[in-house]
Amino acid sequence: MTEKTYYSSWTLMHKNIAIANLVMIEETGWISQVMDTLNLDHAPVGTIRQAQIDRSELNNWLKGRSIPASRRNLELLLEALDIFNSTSLALKSYGLSLSDQYWLRPEGMDITWGSVNYFQNEFSDDIGEILFQNKDASDFNVDMSSPDNTSDGVLRKKWTIQSGKRILVKGSDDSAQQEPYNEVIATNIMSKLNITHTPYTLTSIRGKAYSQCENFINKDTELITAGRVQNVMKQSFANDKYEHLLKCCESLGMDDMRPQLEQMMVIDFIIANTDRHWGNFGFIRDANTLEYQGFAPIYDSGTSLWDKNQEVIDITISKTFKETHNKQIQLVKDLSWYEPIPKQQLTDIVTSVLGKNKYMNPERITAIAKGVNRKADFITNLKKELS
Repeated sequence: MTEKTYYSSWTLMHKNIAIANLVMIEETGWISQVMDTLNLDHAPVGTIRQAQIDRSELNNWLKGRSIPASRRNLELLLEALDIFNSTSLALKSYGLSLSDQYWLRPEGMDITWGSVNYFQNEFSDDIGEILFQNKDASDFNVDMSSPDNTSDGVLRKKWTIQSGKRILVKGSDDSAQQEPYNEVIATNIMSKLNITHTPYTLTSIRGKAYSQCENFINKDTELITAGRVQNVMKQSFANDKYEHLLKCCESLGMDDMRPQLEQMMVIDFIIANTDRHWGNFGFIRDANTLEYQGFAPIYDSGTSLWDKNQEVIDITISKTFKETHNKQIQLVKDLSWYEPIPKQQLTDIVTSVLGKNKYMNPERITAIAKGVNRKADFITNLKKELS
């Protein structure tokens, strides 16, 4: 006998502005119908097709703000809570995030953004702790009111409140536990190069190292990822991914994002970042006026410094505009801003931070420092060629 499908009605909200009424499949959180469009201007970026909200794109957007299926311990969590998938889990906290001001209000519920958003209200750390520490969700009554329900990415992470600030804590899944240290090294190098970035620091929880950073989004701003921005226009065959993104930025009122994007390409080249995918960089928008404020401070640089490859090699994968960093760096046309970091300083940045990692041997740390210096030398030589 086929099980009956149950539907429920929700309203997609942007702060207190109603965008559209939706019909959703209750079990899966899948949007089956976009009923009434109430405010097209505030619809999530990249979900509009032919002057209306596209249901398929809206489902992609909703899936993109859910925990990926590859996150460790997620399957056990969903099973213990008797929840079908991570999209359904996101709806348990109305789809609220600490990256933007979108949420979903169930029909008949008299709630406002001010009463539920996580920028101004407390939240539970139950989901974060379960995923973070591999706790058994069936052992206690789980409070699912949490921004951890909409935290993307594969690595273990959780949101906390420290002295009133929203702090994201991230771990590592590789045997060397290298990612938290990489975030700090990237922070230190970008500070030296005067590249706008999100600062990361090290913290220890139960004897393990984690990185943490303060949320760079507040109740009046939001992060619009490059993946969303590049979806506002159809890419022509004549445009490569880089030029297409620039055109999309221009259509949104951001006239010249080349300098910031080139800085991102440079730092990713130097640290051999292999995970700068299109959800790992983006732009800041005023959530009230919808005006773009510019490029977001660079964040999420932990999958770098050859952490997934024991051999420190020069050719590394890129997920942004080209398949390798050696090809991508050729897109950079202006290095007038770049002031080389002295070799010993760069070596000290790498060795002093990685030296705190008990899982790494000195020989490998030395090899990584040499690899970083080699890549920095390439940028110095490229600057001479371009000047």
